[in-house]
Amino acid sequence: MRSVKTLGTLISIEIAEGDTSYLNSLRENVKDFFLEHGILIRPLGNVIYILPPYIIKKTELKKVYKVILSFLNTL
Repeated sequence: MRSVKTLGTLISIEIAEGDTSYLNSLRENVKDFFLEHGILIRPLGNVIYILPPYIIKKTELKKVYKVILSFLNTL
């Protein structure tokens, strides 16, 4: 990982993998992985942004964090 930034529940994780453009091929892998785990995110190139809604439940947020860790362990 190149950079991790947080502000409350907002998370930005920049994954250092070659091309850092918006069209980085990692984008599709990230999107597919999270969708398979029931989480809709908007990956921007090699950056994963998590912007949960204000009404998210603690258990749901824990699931998101768990899936993030699971994804990062696949790299």
